Amino acid sequence: MLVAWTPLSPSRREQGLRRVARALGWSTAAVLIGAAVRNGSIEAVPALAALLSAVGGHMAGRRPPREPIEIGVDDDGGVTVRGGATGARVPAEQRARCVFAAPWLITLKGGTMWFRVWPDSVPGNVFRRLWVYVRWNPGRQSADRSGATAPAPPR
Repeated sequence: MLVAWTPLSPSRREQGLRRVARALGWSTAAVLIGAAVRNGSIEAVPALAALLSAVGGHMAGRRPPREPIEIGVDDDGGVTVRGGATGARVPAEQRARCVFAAPWLITLKGGTMWFRVWPDSVPGNVFRRLWVYVRWNPGRQSADRSGATAPAPPR
């Protein structure tokens, strides 16, 4: 293994961003409800916008299901993700491709699942090694247009 199996732990950064998104969603809903109920009559467009904002605030505040997930880079050079528990949503072991890579977040996609790797969800040296690997790996798909990564070297 180029990067040994490392369990992902909950990220404080992600939790903080979720709290901010929830507060923005609910406060926007409150302001729009005030605009919708102006002069004693309910206006449809602001009421609908308030409802959508409240739903967005609720969705942002939901915690993702936390199943033990481990990440690593195997000897063939592929980023691999595996579920740590029996019966988990994540298969026993699957390859994941990098969708976004930046010094503050790495997003991987394996099958239909997305995996966010925040710097505080793994030990610092593992995050740096993983980020350098996905950034400079020449085998990355050309469909990755995140803007936060360097292009693959010419062959």
